[in-house]
Amino acid sequence: MKIFYYSVYGPLFEQFTTLKRSLGYKFEEVEYVLGMFDKLAFKREETSIGLSKELADQWCNKRPNESEKTWYSRIQTIRNFSSFLIATGYSSFLPNLPRIKSNYTPYIFSKEQIAAIFTASDQLKSSRGNINSAVFIIPALIRILYGSGLRISEALSLSCDDVNLKDQYLILRQCKNGQDRMVPISDSMTEVCREYMKCRSHFPLFKDTNRLFVLPDGSSYTVGCAYKYFRKLLYKAGIPHAGKGLGPRMHDLRHTFSVHALASMAEAGLDMYYSLPVLGTFLGHQSISVTDKYVRLTAEMYPSLIAKVNTACPYLFPTIYNINENETN
Repeated sequence: MKIFYYSVYGPLFEQFTTLKRSLGYKFEEVEYVLGMFDKLAFKREETSIGLSKELADQWCNKRPNESEKTWYSRIQTIRNFSSFLIATGYSSFLPNLPRIKSNYTPYIFSKEQIAAIFTASDQLKSSRGNINSAVFIIPALIRILYGSGLRISEALSLSCDDVNLKDQYLILRQCKNGQDRMVPISDSMTEVCREYMKCRSHFPLFKDTNRLFVLPDGSSYTVGCAYKYFRKLLYKAGIPHAGKGLGPRMHDLRHTFSVHALASMAEAGLDMYYSLPVLGTFLGHQSISVTDKYVRLTAEMYPSLIAKVNTACPYLFPTIYNINENETN
């Protein structure tokens, strides 16, 4: 849906979003934030281009019941726009980003819990007479999320043409960082995709679509609907849920894939830090620092791996001896 701007910044918002899209960014959520800022600037009757400190401070005030993540993202968007104004030749104030401490720790499922989730997904049954149920989608979707480390949005954006069963890879288009990437899949994952696509070929598909994960009538399957089924699977698998925002979340399947992948590589004799660039590329990370957190999570879940590394590299760090003061110079 096209967003219309009414303040003095309108034409520059258009230039800003056009530039970002040309660089591969999706920018849907950012446009919504720019629309909110446009309303503020219009209400204040701003006539000159360039953020004043007063305008920036008013925008940066944290709103009632606003999450820290939303607050941070809202300020970051306008800070980026202000940088664009400066690069374009306008004098503009750059608001500081707030320091936010995140206490959230991803939930890492054990292999036994993953097996229980798979079993629960296979046992789902549609209500009587409902031929348009999502139970035909869930078993394959859950396995792809865990087996390939995809984000739920990436999985639901796949088309049938993005699945190469012969050479065993998926093509992910316009991902979080605005780039496409190719993800190899295992033999077992290839078989999951093959069986699901065979099942999908029998969907009535009253709506013409090439989307991979759709309801039997061809309707799009949403992230919200997928999460509701995920909560059902957790309950059936006997895995407690701590409440909204506390997890386990569906995105934790991606975190679990990452930790299990690092553990497997470490068991195979690969140094975990040598494994990070491989995992980061697979996940579509642009910075190794984003992937680095999985080393700590892996060490917490598999402390025996750290002991194994220490045994293999006992002389990596030298022993420090106490030296008497009279022996130093």
